[in-house]
Amino acid sequence: MSLEIKCYPKGMYGENTYLITDEATGFKAVIDPGCFDTEIRFDIQNNAYLKYLLLTHAHQDHFLCVQQYMDEYTSAVFAAPEGDLELLRKGGCPEPKKLLREGDIITLGETELRVIETPGHTGGGICFATDREIFTGDTLFRLSVGRTDLETGDWETLMSSISEKLYSLSDDLAVYPGHGGPTTIGYEKKANPFV
Repeated sequence: MSLEIKCYPKGMYGENTYLITDEATGFKAVIDPGCFDTEIRFDIQNNAYLKYLLLTHAHQDHFLCVQQYMDEYTSAVFAAPEGDLELLRKGGCPEPKKLLREGDIITLGETELRVIETPGHTGGGICFATDREIFTGDTLFRLSVGRTDLETGDWETLMSSISEKLYSLSDDLAVYPGHGGPTTIGYEKKANPFV
């Protein structure tokens, strides 16, 4: 199983919207739909191929365009963290069709995305991991971490999520964060000054 990953760092506050494609089947998912423009729509190509809209946490820059995707790609399932549902509703986000929790599996063709709960940046934040990559939202960045001064954020919880959950993963796992460029778990363990 192998993924093609395209990043569109065009969302509000430089948020990274990812389009991932299972190379065996062509099935696609958008992770953190903060950007909706002609480039990403061209790359999706066929409406039937977009299976999921996946959200890592309940901040507006990450879900800003989810309604536009839902309107255009009516068969795509919007899935969001159960632990952030109240925050999503308060922020005016459309209601998810599927709520995600620790251990859930999103099947995208031959690719399986595991849900890992990583609260701290928000109370219900999650990451999506395969055997080769992980999409960390605003939990872990290259040489930085998510802020915890917004509603439901907590510094100690964030540090625990990173050190106990993310840093227990393979060092060569590629990290695709919600802002900034990619990194690896191993590099962050050695060089991230915040953890």
